[in-house]
Amino acid sequence: MAELPPPRPGDHDLLTVACREFVELVTEHLEGALPDEVERAIAAHLELCDPCVVYLEQMRSTAASLRGLPSPVLPPAARDRLLDVFTALHGPGGPRC
Repeated sequence: MAELPPPRPGDHDLLTVACREFVELVTEHLEGALPDEVERAIAAHLELCDPCVVYLEQMRSTAASLRGLPSPVLPPAARDRLLDVFTALHGPGGPRC
């Protein structure tokens, strides 16, 4: 997980997020994987930064579009051939560590 730099002097323990930091954190933000303190800092940043709001909406739209695509599936012949090659290289039990 990405980490934010410590608060700047004079911020009195206030965590702030710059645009560049937001871009690095957007995926974790969309997944709800950030600590509450970072989420609050992002919310405060988004209240003041229209370009980051636009970027966030673009990322949401892209993710939604990708979820709608079908998952690729290997044709059975290709799958069987890959398994044959894997077995030839590693044996029937797979790689041994």
